[in-house]
Amino acid sequence: MQLSHLVLRNAVRSPLRAAMTVLTVAILLAAFVFPRALLEAQLVQVRESPNNRVITQPKMGWGVLLPARYGDEIRATEGVNTAVGSRWAGFHVPGKDAMFFASFAVDPEPMIAMHHELVAPEEQKQAFLRNDRGALVSVDLAEQFGWKLGDRIIFQSRGLPGEWAFDIDCIYQAVGGEWAKRSVWVHYSYFNLNLPAEERDKLSFVSAEIHQPNQGGRIAKAIDLHFDASPVRTLSMEDRVQTAANIGRFGAILTALEVVSYLILFVVLTILTNTLSMNVRERAREFGVLRAIGFGPGHLAVLVLGESVLLGLVGALVGLALSYLVIEGVLGPFLQESLQFPVLVIPLRVALGAVAASGVLALLAAALPAWRLMQLEVRESLGQVT
Repeated sequence: MQLSHLVLRNAVRSPLRAAMTVLTVAILLAAFVFPRALLEAQLVQVRESPNNRVITQPKMGWGVLLPARYGDEIRATEGVNTAVGSRWAGFHVPGKDAMFFASFAVDPEPMIAMHHELVAPEEQKQAFLRNDRGALVSVDLAEQFGWKLGDRIIFQSRGLPGEWAFDIDCIYQAVGGEWAKRSVWVHYSYFNLNLPAEERDKLSFVSAEIHQPNQGGRIAKAIDLHFDASPVRTLSMEDRVQTAANIGRFGAILTALEVVSYLILFVVLTILTNTLSMNVRERAREFGVLRAIGFGPGHLAVLVLGESVLLGLVGALVGLALSYLVIEGVLGPFLQESLQFPVLVIPLRVALGAVAASGVLALLAAALPAWRLMQLEVRESLGQVT
């Protein structure tokens, strides 16, 4: 009988124990993959951020709004190609409050000109520009809510009174812009006109497109210096720098999760070692018989190592299947809808790394039981009672 057959038979000798070991390893490896998927999503967001844009926001934080004239003044700044002022609209669909999406009131023409990552037929874009009650929506939201071109949609705002009716004039596909996959854009002029008097003529932030990407830092400083003596001072940063800064706020959490993930690997090692030790101890007499009929110490070590690697790899594969199902199928969409989080995708290198880690841990877990078995004398092992 080949050693591979013996390895397989030994692994399933105790089906319940083997199944529990595989399931435990699978769950722990899924927990190991999760923080890495979170980190990768954030890094992808940084890489996808344009390097030719500068974002200007209130220096006192998002609770303060900028005067609407700031958009025109930033547009006139040397080195700026165009700029678009934006106001958070805070829309939600009545009766579906839990389905979160981003919504902005913007200057439509510069917005369309700047955001090349929002891909849609030109006639749809023009229809949006012509209709001050038009709405530009992502295909993801259109599919989720069942919206179609020409539909009139009623929104409510989370921070402003009344209902808002808009026509779906353009449905776009976000290409290389995960941040825009769940967004609605409307005309600032119409939105502003229907605000209470004390809320009008204000912006949440201004996004400027610059001529030379390597001048982003200088232009950001020039914008802030321009408004330094104004009642509402500004904080301007390159788009990519701001995205990285936002991620930095979660740095401590991500670091903690990464530390915990390595502790999880130690737990996997402990579980596999315990399982293998029990298996070897219970089968001591069987291993003694194998030695007696001609199997060498190396053959027995291969049996133990093979059984451990088999359990570890099966657990890793089940864990990856669980990871894709839970992370990409459940957690990812939930975080996108509720927190506008980037799309969660498990990178191939993370998946392969989890499988490799499982194999290495299985070998380490089996090393001690295999070494002890190799030291066991035939007469001693045959005399053990199971």
